[in-house]
Amino acid sequence: MKTNILELENVSHKYDKAMVLKEVSFFIEEASFFVLLGLNGAGKSTLFSLLTRLQSLQSGSIKINGFIIQNYTKALKDIGIVFQEPTLDLDLTVRQNLYYYGALKGLSFKETIASIKEELTNLELDEKLDTKVQKLNGGHRRRVEIVRSLINKPKLLLLDEATVGLDLKSRFDILDYLRTKVQKGDLSVLWITHLFDEVQESDSLAIIHKGEILATGTAETIIAEYKQADLTQTFRHLTRENPDA
Repeated sequence: MKTNILELENVSHKYDKAMVLKEVSFFIEEASFFVLLGLNGAGKSTLFSLLTRLQSLQSGSIKINGFIIQNYTKALKDIGIVFQEPTLDLDLTVRQNLYYYGALKGLSFKETIASIKEELTNLELDEKLDTKVQKLNGGHRRRVEIVRSLINKPKLLLLDEATVGLDLKSRFDILDYLRTKVQKGDLSVLWITHLFDEVQESDSLAIIHKGEILATGTAETIIAEYKQADLTQTFRHLTRENPDA
């Protein structure tokens, strides 16, 4: 029986008097690829900022691998993070960026590269280790950030709009790679996106709209439940003002 690597229960958040998250609840099982899908302004980035402790939890409960989010030192060791905005040092090489992050995690140079040797090969970065990041294209820069996030062997990887601005091939190469890692059973992924074509029918899915979770389940079961042709039609059905009309 799978256990839950991430649990959110009745998470609400507001800015001044504007409620941007309204009792958000969902869970992610171990070795799952989970998509949080919603349009811009749906509350996805606010939720991501709560998961990464960029903002404090106002209401509700968040647990990562059984640890409450407030106990962040214990939760932190189990997560990897890829932000929407690039966070690499452009003036350093790929190797130097990885070494720096590894050092923050208490790893030596040798341990850092050893921990991600397979990832470097699979993402075709092993021959770019001594290339300055500024000379890489957008797709390769994002791959470096993903590899960097895996240095500490996290159980949960959080990615916020990780493919924004990338070409189609780069987007789906990254998705294919992460889904393959999940299938091996050593990683769970929370993939936050507004792009419907990034969702596969077998993915676990939560649809968020105006701060509320409208549906959860696999994409396939949600589509079937609402008797729609595809995910786009299902989303349109769920977000109509009067969906039963």
